[in-house]
Amino acid sequence: MKQNKFSNETPEQVILIPRPRTIRINPTIPQRAYGLFDSETGTQVSDFVKGNDGQIEFSRLEPNRNYDVGIIGNPGDEKPQFVINWTLHMRDDTDTILDNSDDFPVVFPYQYVIKYKGSNNGGVYDLADDKGETVGQVIKLAPTGDKPEFYCIHSFKMVDDTKK
Repeated sequence: MKQNKFSNETPEQVILIPRPRTIRINPTIPQRAYGLFDSETGTQVSDFVKGNDGQIEFSRLEPNRNYDVGIIGNPGDEKPQFVINWTLHMRDDTDTILDNSDDFPVVFPYQYVIKYKGSNNGGVYDLADDKGETVGQVIKLAPTGDKPEFYCIHSFKMVDDTKK
């Protein structure tokens, strides 16, 4: 299968298995790598794992922590570190979704893509929803240069409309 180098669409399916808490990504793409982020703080909690044309599982995850899955392209051999900063008031509906899942696996419902603003962005990239609206930022801590390139985030986060 040929990938469009400039497309932000991802063919990966990201699934959360409630017990034991496991995140499965299938299929994975060799030109990409996958890492976990703490949904509450936005900090990276795992190294990125290179895709293998098969399946990747992150297992033995903390059952009381919610996770976002970050995808990067062109990972190379470096160990990149990133931080997610949700700038809009967002809510993470993971617990509600899992409470209504009867312990069956649940597909991550939201994908947020990176909006690149050119090379003079200081390592800060906008995170956009499916309408193209900026909902957060990805802050590239390391390494320097143009590799790797952040691709998207799979999350349970959504705009908090409970106060409207």
